Amino acid sequence: MKTLGLLFAVVAAGLSLAGCSQPRPKAILGCNYKMLPISVGPAWQTRQLRTAAGDALARVPGSAEEELGAALRARRALRLRTTGSLGAAASTVEPDRFLALSGGGQHGAFGAGFFYGMGTLPTWDIVTGVSTGSLQSTLLFLANQKVPGDRDYAAWVDGPLSGKEGDTGFVVQPGTSNVGDLVLAYSILKEADLLRVRGGGAGLGAVLKGSSATFAPLRARLLKIMSLGTLQEVAEEGQKGRKLLVGVSNLDDGGAYAVDLTALVAPMLGNPSPADQARIQGCYVDALLASSSVPPGVPPVTLERLVDGPPVQPIEEKRIQMYMDGGARFGMFLQPEERAFEAAGPGGRAEVTLMVNTSMDPGTWTGTDQPMQRFSAISGALRAVDLLETQVYSFSAAQVEELGVRYGWLRMASLTRAPGGEKPENHVFYGKTCSQWQAIDAKAKPLQFYPWYMACTADYGRSRGATQQWNHRVPAQP
Repeated sequence: MKTLGLLFAVVAAGLSLAGCSQPRPKAILGCNYKMLPISVGPAWQTRQLRTAAGDALARVPGSAEEELGAALRARRALRLRTTGSLGAAASTVEPDRFLALSGGGQHGAFGAGFFYGMGTLPTWDIVTGVSTGSLQSTLLFLANQKVPGDRDYAAWVDGPLSGKEGDTGFVVQPGTSNVGDLVLAYSILKEADLLRVRGGGAGLGAVLKGSSATFAPLRARLLKIMSLGTLQEVAEEGQKGRKLLVGVSNLDDGGAYAVDLTALVAPMLGNPSPADQARIQGCYVDALLASSSVPPGVPPVTLERLVDGPPVQPIEEKRIQMYMDGGARFGMFLQPEERAFEAAGPGGRAEVTLMVNTSMDPGTWTGTDQPMQRFSAISGALRAVDLLETQVYSFSAAQVEELGVRYGWLRMASLTRAPGGEKPENHVFYGKTCSQWQAIDAKAKPLQFYPWYMACTADYGRSRGATQQWNHRVPAQP
């Protein structure tokens, strides 16, 4: 996730001379992930690559760009058949709908609450997610599908939004909807519901074990949420031409990639054996964790990736490489959608929805209007990392927004206060503001996940989603 481990990166760097090397984590074999490269260079370079290579690839049979474009063309044809508007003018044809979900760690609770508050959601043709956005992506991809009957709630539903801590005024019943279950995924009783701190404490654990903590509890939680029935529904939607992609950063080759989850679960439609189903489920969860893991806070994840040969040759090799949070390279992305839209040919319209699950305002160093009077090497380095992180997310958001503006339709929300709205820290939940809840949670000294603050943030998102408080709209709100 976006901020997990940054505090300990400085500590681990200072202890690096005493650090112990770690073996490469083992991959689940047979995952055969299909990955699309993402360019994160300057805008002129991205445009140049798109025109020089992307357009050419869009015409190469079997290429990722051609496949995405073909999927969008199939989606358009399906919508025309369904609506009975084969002879309709282009302006009346249903648009291609794209959703980009950013990272943001625990602030993913904001995005989950926002979409829950909206009530009725579109069916997006392509959904992308990074970090906490990747954890949101599946249940938003299935926002208008039924909740599968095999999702096990007993082992993980708790926290302030479950009703088990009393009626907070915002209680979600499990199994009511996929978006409701997404909100519950961010409702935790304690940080240990998601994160297990290494023995010896965060700093020593990072040196001796290679990371300060592990996502073992989160992995167990995801295996319950991403049930076989859930993956079956993702596969069925993928068969209709929809795509679900999550962003990762490759530690070995330094590249940025989008993992095609719809391709991963496609075998679920072929009546696989129980062993193959369990393997696909493990592969699916590992891809989500790879998109969310920031060393040395939590260890990287090793994935087995398919590597294509020249277009005239079959797949020639598999590579087993280490991956981490896509947020190391980009905060959110829509490049595959852009390529697919162009490859799909003329006559299409597009709508872009962007959820920035964090604030892009770094705020003051002290948190007040007063300047910092004393600082250390560590506090100064952490402030620098915070500024760099915010800037990466701002650049990524600007790229996605520019695409929506170019297409003529954009809805963007972020944890930053919406025009005319309240500040998130001032939102009142269960008698206290989000700032007050954060201070209460801080007494337990969590590494990243603040249970009651997350619940307050989700309620803040719900209130904004219910009233459609977007930060940026094109066309502008009347």
